[in-house]
Amino acid sequence: MSDLPTPSAPSANVDPDQLSRIIMLIYGKMDHGGPFWCYVAVKPSKFEAFKQAEKDGKIDLYNFEDFGELIVSAEGRTPPQEVTLKVAEIYGADPSTFFQPIDPLQVVNEKIAEFTKNNQS
Repeated sequence: MSDLPTPSAPSANVDPDQLSRIIMLIYGKMDHGGPFWCYVAVKPSKFEAFKQAEKDGKIDLYNFEDFGELIVSAEGRTPPQEVTLKVAEIYGADPSTFFQPIDPLQVVNEKIAEFTKNNQS
């Protein structure tokens, strides 16, 4: 029987928040009414709470640290492609996977399983 975690459950001795972030692109309106975009890095343990806060319109970018980190933001409707590519580079992500329908928590768990397998003594 394997000691590796299944994709539905991370390893008991690996904290997903210490190894990964879920990169999200959010949109909003500036105080003056103009649009903005913002890349955020959400802690896996806070992903469901983040999604609920987003649905409820209760994301406070001034106090975001409970969810994770703000990466970059600017006024406008969409981020420039070079910004998206840089975010992907910084976080070691494949930019071709951005904006694809995925289950982020399953992907995090798969990466943790891969990390655990590669780092066993």
